[in-house]
Amino acid sequence: MGKSMRVLLVDDQLDFIKGLARLLLAELEDLEVLTAVGGKDALHLLDTTEVHILLTDLQMPEMNGLQLMEEVHRRYPATKVIILTGFGTIEKAVQAVRHGAFDFLTKPVASEQLYRTVRKAADFIRLELENQRLRQIVAGGDKPILLGESAAIRQVRQSIEAVAGSDYPVLIQGESGTGKELAAQMVHRYSNRIKKPYVAVNCPAIPDALLESELFGHCRGAFTGADRDKDGLFFTANNGTLHLDEIGDISATMQTKILRFLQEGEIRPVGSTKTIATDVRIVASTNRILDTLVEQGNFRADLFYRLNVIAIHMPPLRERSEDIPLLAHFFLEKTLVEMKIAEMTIEPEVLSYLCTKDWPGNVRELQNTIRRLVVFSGHENITMASVQRIETPGQPMSAVTGELGPYKSMKNLVSDKFSRSYIEQLLAATSGNVSEASRISGLSRVAIQKLGQRLGIDLSRFR
Repeated sequence: MGKSMRVLLVDDQLDFIKGLARLLLAELEDLEVLTAVGGKDALHLLDTTEVHILLTDLQMPEMNGLQLMEEVHRRYPATKVIILTGFGTIEKAVQAVRHGAFDFLTKPVASEQLYRTVRKAADFIRLELENQRLRQIVAGGDKPILLGESAAIRQVRQSIEAVAGSDYPVLIQGESGTGKELAAQMVHRYSNRIKKPYVAVNCPAIPDALLESELFGHCRGAFTGADRDKDGLFFTANNGTLHLDEIGDISATMQTKILRFLQEGEIRPVGSTKTIATDVRIVASTNRILDTLVEQGNFRADLFYRLNVIAIHMPPLRERSEDIPLLAHFFLEKTLVEMKIAEMTIEPEVLSYLCTKDWPGNVRELQNTIRRLVVFSGHENITMASVQRIETPGQPMSAVTGELGPYKSMKNLVSDKFSRSYIEQLLAATSGNVSEASRISGLSRVAIQKLGQRLGIDLSRFR
């Protein structure tokens, strides 16, 4: 279940709640179960112990379940309350849900329904906590952070923290949109140079004829239009960090000049005969494979070796798809702040769909997609209908067939392609456990089995 959750079971019959506790502990991992005999006992325990989920019987002497729920909501509003009721009091349980109960269960309690309801409450609490954390990150301003809990991105964060304290050059490689700029900022943020300048330059964005002057500065009269001395970015970044973005695209001449700085720690402005000593840490990044460029003779081997003292690889989003829901929620919160929208959520099926995409533009593409979804959803929650509105017309069709056809048949073909991809990935992720697949997807076990049968998916091959 992920992060440990504490559940409090409340009933006036001790044997009954002990039985529920055994059921929960046998099935759900990372769950701490507490018991209380009656509402007053529960409130005493809540005064000293944080409880995430409270499961209480409706009919109890002294303090019934509704009274306990009202008191819990008043004192501990974050605690989710699940009501237990007999068949004769279902109407009261429904009333409790209308007044803030998370859900209700009927006695005798079916074990699968118990597991599903507690899991749902735990997932909801984790989502609330994660959204709070993301709001704090968004409100924290522009501090660089690489979000994600996948092994790949955790390794990147650990590498950055490990190497930030040195003054050696850092080479960050990865596809466009993977977060190389953020990684460079984090190297500076965690270094001893944090209070000194951080300067970033996109090398290909500056014409080669001007790049030398931009980086190293120039003297008055060095070339036509140079009517005064100008400090370069190396000088501006003195004692700090200079991020050379897309260094794989610079000319051989510029490669030589940057190599000279790395060897000697000095720069020479254009038109000057004097060198200037500067203390600058170089962080270089590229979306190209420098080893290949070296083999092709398009990048200096000695410069590559100088830069490659510390190498960090940024994984593409398709290799850490488990981070997509977290990133999607983060970009949603950020977009809502930008657009001054109070609240909006992403439906689970949309998150599942986003996890199936390849994302050639990586995190940047995901961010832009979330922005478009917010815009085209108005002030409504983001649903699959929102996704359909922003999909490029014809793109899903061409991806399936490459040609047009009758609307209904094309629509069904695209829908089946998505369903097959989704169900296969879902079953692969759960090792063919249909109950777990049902929990993740929100589909019933029967619905998953029927989809598999209709689409010709053999569920047993995933076990």
